[in-house]
Amino acid sequence: MSLYTIVFDNRKYLGMIWDSDQIIELSNNDLDHRIDMNGVPISHADIFKEPLRVIFEARSKENQGLVQPDLTVQQGRFYLNQKVYDVLYPLIKNDGEFLPLIDQDGNNAFVFTPLRIAEEINALDTTLSRKNEWGDLEHLAFHEDKLKDWAVFRAEFNGYYTVQCHDSVKQAIESAGFKGVFFTTDLGNYFSNQFDEDVILKN
Repeated sequence: MSLYTIVFDNRKYLGMIWDSDQIIELSNNDLDHRIDMNGVPISHADIFKEPLRVIFEARSKENQGLVQPDLTVQQGRFYLNQKVYDVLYPLIKNDGEFLPLIDQDGNNAFVFTPLRIAEEINALDTTLSRKNEWGDLEHLAFHEDKLKDWAVFRAEFNGYYTVQCHDSVKQAIESAGFKGVFFTTDLGNYFSNQFDEDVILKN
């Protein structure tokens, strides 16, 4: 089994922007359920009972020319368009929670919050995982044998910020040709500007 971190390629694709006004209204501005701000792995299904509105648009000169992706990974969550949802649902349905979205063109989509946490089954390799003196992640490692039944998961060690996945998820996304993310074995690294084109094309 191989593990990867899924990285959003924000050099080519637009990020998802929440309708924060809608979220504030539906959540009564409860910070635990500000899904637009809070990436902690908790369920939101009891709070958001209608599709959440999202948009993809260029809001800066740097984003001009970028296009809407099939999927993103932002704050430890997936955005999935309908095509990606149809492919990934059977693989990841037991690993988190799906909520319906609707984009600026009226298309159905989904946000997926991974709820599996490596530390809950002692799958974080505490010997190899480390941070520097400023608390920044230097290395993230897991006991892979303990994670064989999980398709996607996160770790408290790096603030739940990245999504790690089984190679079956990588293969499904790449086989279908979905655009918006790439994969790295440098677990926990989500800075797409640290990966050159050669790395992206090989992974």
